[in-house]
Amino acid sequence: MQGNKVKSFTLPIISYAVPTFVLVYPSFFVGWLSDSMHLAYWEVFAIVALPFLGRIIGSFIYQLFKGSVVSYCFPLLGFLVVLQNFLVALVFVRFLVGVIFGLLTSYAVESAVRSGRNVLVGFTTAGWSMGWVISYLAYSLLKNWNVITISGILIMFLALFELNKEEFRERDMSSVSFPRLTSILIYISALTPAFILQVMPSFLETIKLTWLILPSYLLSIPTYVLLPMISGKVGIRKVLVISSIIVILSSIITFLLLPMMVIVFTSIGLGILGITPKYLAIRGEDPKRMGLALNIGSVMGLIVPVLYALMPFSPEFLLSILMVLMLLI
Repeated sequence: MQGNKVKSFTLPIISYAVPTFVLVYPSFFVGWLSDSMHLAYWEVFAIVALPFLGRIIGSFIYQLFKGSVVSYCFPLLGFLVVLQNFLVALVFVRFLVGVIFGLLTSYAVESAVRSGRNVLVGFTTAGWSMGWVISYLAYSLLKNWNVITISGILIMFLALFELNKEEFRERDMSSVSFPRLTSILIYISALTPAFILQVMPSFLETIKLTWLILPSYLLSIPTYVLLPMISGKVGIRKVLVISSIIVILSSIITFLLLPMMVIVFTSIGLGILGITPKYLAIRGEDPKRMGLALNIGSVMGLIVPVLYALMPFSPEFLLSILMVLMLLI
């Protein structure tokens, strides 16, 4: 019984953190990929960010097949990680990584929200930061693109975890339920800091401050949990407004004045995602549609890095516009 409780708590977190690691690890190799593939930086950013397009497909597949297909995701994801060694197939592989990401994160978000535990929702959405921490550590210790094969083999073993399909059994197995437009817009706003952080390794590498990534993401993990706790006491709307203002200001300062401010930008900017599912639930959004709203909104993750490569000062201004959008909805 205790084992089932531990599993029901950890599986949503794993289902978010592991695919995040696979999604973001190439962000540390933009320069190397540019040289190896003889491509411009913006082209590499587009390839690396392709999963943000595939995520939409994955969330649609999840709505159609539910838990029956999610159980196959870990071995497939591990296999795709191994295939990333073949750069000629990278475009195709990265798109499929996004499909698997959409499936697993849709499962993770719905499972966490349905549990009714704010702490689990916080830790599950913190899977994004956990994935970044794992990616940074793998990059720092190994600094080799090809050894990612090892992680692919380890991910395959996660297939030993059996997903809980009982909680989804009552649902129609052949219908797709679309989220509200406002839910998608809110997720676009809430995800924008995460999109901008994709370019942070390249930005910090040029000024020899890549090490800032580790404390930034480590501090964001408790923030994912703290913000829901604070919002329960003072109101979720107030927390959103204050957090958004902090994120906008810290983003501008990070890119234009003081790169060390990335620690504040990362922790609060990502922590907002810890209260987004609860905020949408209060607004009447169905938990089973949140994964789809999340992954449709994530298409901006393909656009933002490319804009940065073409116009290096675009992130902070784009962030300001989109975060204000959240405040107005």
